[in-house]
Amino acid sequence: MKQYITLLSIILIITSCDVEDGPFINDYDSYVNPDKKVLIEDFTGHKCPNCPDAARELDAIHDIYGDQIIGMALHVTNYARPDAIGNPFDYDFRTNWGDNWDAFYGISDEGLPRGMVNRSGYPDEHGLSKGEWATTVANELKKEIAFKIYISSDESSISIISEVQNNINADYNLVVCLTESNIINWQQDGGNSVENYEHNHVLRTVLSDQVLSNSTNYVADQEIENSIPYDLDDLEQENIDYSNTSVGGNGNAGGWNANNMSIVAYIYNTNTKEIVQVEEALLIN
Repeated sequence: MKQYITLLSIILIITSCDVEDGPFINDYDSYVNPDKKVLIEDFTGHKCPNCPDAARELDAIHDIYGDQIIGMALHVTNYARPDAIGNPFDYDFRTNWGDNWDAFYGISDEGLPRGMVNRSGYPDEHGLSKGEWATTVANELKKEIAFKIYISSDESSISIISEVQNNINADYNLVVCLTESNIINWQQDGGNSVENYEHNHVLRTVLSDQVLSNSTNYVADQEIENSIPYDLDDLEQENIDYSNTSVGGNGNAGGWNANNMSIVAYIYNTNTKEIVQVEEALLIN
């Protein structure tokens, strides 16, 4: 009788729990390589009513894995087109890099929100719905790493040191981006127009997409240093100019806050397009 009561209590507890959305990580996904990091590129728009759910999914995955997850929000398509200045949704979050990557990878072809996880699965299975991100992240975090990335910066340059972890022969490029968080602006969230929505890890600019090394032969413990000069005012003006020349643009793309900006550096295989390692650090400006 006591065993029956205990079993009944367990059943009642289980059936009375709320069903919650979110990333469900199974036991077989529990192993992660502690040195592996993953980039989730969230293709979004401030007029996209379902896109905040993808941002919340990214946050939930980050809550599980911590700093091994790096996010980047790219505002694209008509959902990102600004209204006339003086109206809600008059800010232009778009960049030419976000638009170009969306065109190349075809992410928004099936609607927003969608994204890529380390750009794995290219060319046929790389565009993922938010419900597919967690499983792909878990699989990516099992992989061995080819590089470690170290970032430092000052007010005029960024230094990237790529440390080779094992002997490899392949073609790699290094990409260095700036993102900004804590941008308070309008966002459509379901049926609500939210004036004080917090936009995080928004792509602002790409400083470099260059060959990592002149040689395709990489030797374990080899260190490759790249120094990238930058001028934040010039980069901000480039975004304003892009907005002015884009369809539906209005030039309202400035107001950057260096205190809320981060450097995102990643290395990708130029043949497979897969991102093999990524790192993030606050911009020291």
